[in-house]
Amino acid sequence: MLWFKALTLVWPYMVWPYMAAQSRISEFAKSHELKSRTNAMLWLSKVYGIPAGMHASQVWGTVYLSEGSEFGSQLQKRHLCSLRRILGVKNSTTNWAVHRECGQEPLQIFWFRVSIRFYNSMLDSNSETLRCVLKVDLHLASFDNSCWSAQVSNAFD
Repeated sequence: MLWFKALTLVWPYMVWPYMAAQSRISEFAKSHELKSRTNAMLWLSKVYGIPAGMHASQVWGTVYLSEGSEFGSQLQKRHLCSLRRILGVKNSTTNWAVHRECGQEPLQIFWFRVSIRFYNSMLDSNSETLRCVLKVDLHLASFDNSCWSAQVSNAFD
């Protein structure tokens, strides 16, 4: 449970790069008169906003990889708010409908990809220390579900 307490202290640092990117997108759209072009705004959000929100997500994003926690992250909530604003729909519009209308996946899908890529790079690493750390973390996963490797393996269940 200590991990979740630490996560509540860290989440502003997870959200700030995304919000800064969204601010830059808004300024760019205003200066180029793109605010009324929904497709352009969605494309800018996907190409520029999402990568900014991916900063270190292979470490902190594992908490949100389990089924049912797609919309639990503050970053995902901010992303949905941005999508709703682009579409011009009410806040009561369901999350899945917003994603479907925009043709975008939840951020959980992106976090899963980078977490698995990170896990595989740890397995294939030249560093013996890094491989030992992963081995110990995998052993710890059998005792504690809050460790990183346990959260990654729980994502497959």
